[in-house]
Amino acid sequence: MSPSEAVEPGQQDPASPSVPLLDYGCTPWRISSQRVADLYDSGTKFWTKSDLVDIERQLEQSATLDKFTIQCIDGKQVQVKNPLFGAEKPIWKPFVEYQEYWKLVASKPDGSSETYYCSYLVGWRNQLMRDFRGNIEDWTRLFETKRQLWNGSITCESFKSRLRKLLAARKVTKIVCFGLGDMARRPPEVTILPHQAAKQLDLESDGADVHAEMIQHAAALTMAEEIRRHDGKAIRLLAQDPQYTDDTKEFLREKGFEIVGNFGGGGFAEVDDESIVFSAWVAAPVKQIVADLARPAAFITVGDNRSAFNRFNKPFADGESPRTRQMWRGYEHWDFPTSSVEVEVMKGLDKLKIFTRTRGEDAVRASSG
Repeated sequence: MSPSEAVEPGQQDPASPSVPLLDYGCTPWRISSQRVADLYDSGTKFWTKSDLVDIERQLEQSATLDKFTIQCIDGKQVQVKNPLFGAEKPIWKPFVEYQEYWKLVASKPDGSSETYYCSYLVGWRNQLMRDFRGNIEDWTRLFETKRQLWNGSITCESFKSRLRKLLAARKVTKIVCFGLGDMARRPPEVTILPHQAAKQLDLESDGADVHAEMIQHAAALTMAEEIRRHDGKAIRLLAQDPQYTDDTKEFLREKGFEIVGNFGGGGFAEVDDESIVFSAWVAAPVKQIVADLARPAAFITVGDNRSAFNRFNKPFADGESPRTRQMWRGYEHWDFPTSSVEVEVMKGLDKLKIFTRTRGEDAVRASSG
């Protein structure tokens, strides 16, 4: 090869065999997960109140919209076709389906690559089987029985004592409940195995197990009563659960609840620094969403902040994230004060923790406000 034919640096020698450049590792998922992680580390919020209010409004209008617009965390938008546009009697109900942090950076979303930057999508729930099962017989009377059980419990008294300590140090103007569960409609039947016979479902509930849902709503009412008693002022008691039936919503309104976020989005816009958030066992990343939106005065939720994955290494629906861990640094926490003799009756409340914002965090919020 003559000097004039010398190969420039970075160029392929035409006389040598071609070296293939493989891009098999450059998958849309690998690229998007890195980009999402970078955005997250830079402080980009996965959820905003305006986006959640907007998707809630769109789903409320689903009968007249042929598509839904979703705001992505990279600043772009995607549009999703409405499969039930024009249906006279829809058998599917839309709801906000969340894709939390781990879903976008480690677990791979289920949809197409266009959804890899979406922290929420539109899901659909078939209503036919649930409606066919009908309501639990005399379920409103059953709720009053469960409420009396709660009100007369040692756990309730201990809980009120803890609330009074919280209220002595902070202003609370609203309680926002997420996913406390429907109480009217009969849930799917559960087969009782012989070795479980001693733990058969409450006969008063017509064979349906809604005890936990009723105890949780009773606890929410107790919170509202204690705050009114302490401040002598009105307190807003709000509840969001896309699974609520119309019967449950009407009943809760009669008890003093405001029903928000019928499709699973709008209720989050109500959370602020003067709120108590109550979310026991939920199918949405409530902690992660709230961490992007506010620092509530208190947060009652499942309390293992070390865990984000189940034994199959799949993320929990309401698991922790780096941002929730950061949020908890500004909180103190206590176990939910469940009496040792009432653990079975309280149906999972013993797994909850009460997080309260520290005075140091209060000062930070006040100075930044």
